[in-house]
Amino acid sequence: MIKKLVALTTLVLLAGCVTATSQFEEEMPIGTVVTGTVNAPQGDVMLPPGNWTVVGKTVSRNNNYHAFGHVVLARIDEQKRLDGLVMYMTALETGMGYAFYSTAYCEPHESTIYSQQTANQELANQQCFFIEDWTLNTSAKSDPDVLQAEAYFKEHGIKKPSTMLFTNYRIARRNKLLIVQYGFNYRQTGDEMLPGYQPASVEKYDRPFGTGTWKENLETVLAWSKEKEDLIATTFLD
Repeated sequence: MIKKLVALTTLVLLAGCVTATSQFEEEMPIGTVVTGTVNAPQGDVMLPPGNWTVVGKTVSRNNNYHAFGHVVLARIDEQKRLDGLVMYMTALETGMGYAFYSTAYCEPHESTIYSQQTANQELANQQCFFIEDWTLNTSAKSDPDVLQAEAYFKEHGIKKPSTMLFTNYRIARRNKLLIVQYGFNYRQTGDEMLPGYQPASVEKYDRPFGTGTWKENLETVLAWSKEKEDLIATTFLD
């Protein structure tokens, strides 16, 4: 009888895992347009202002066969220019304490413009972010969801900048995990890059960064990233 109960419990747990992963695969097909937030199995993902199109979506598994959902969203203007990107990965199943893994994720590297750790393994929490200037070129080694996005851009004639500023957040609490990257086209005007956004405080970057407009936009991205960190975390965790 005990063996039967254990087997039944295992089947129920497995069914729940399959349902979460299957639901992720079925919802938001490529081409879906969303605003405000995106629903994920473990919580919501906050989006900057504008309309965001799903351009890439895949599922991966780690060595323990835990499933992770990957999504790429793009903000595209009427002239078919890529204004912004949001790329995120979230755990689709429960199974491990993610706050105790990859604690070095936000440690600064030579290419890191700014980094900040708000919580690191404190009460099973982890929260940090860093900002870097990333190329938008792809190769055969690029992640599958990124290759899907590249195929979408080519099919629809979307014009990309060569690089974007990306703010990368890692947010974890016990078995919940979100890694999300917000990409900003800093070669635009500030209002094109972040429509309607007015920084609550002035952030200064004390090193050179391209033109005056580029540096001003970097400082805007830095202000936005600091101001929105808690909102991004609570939107997902709570």
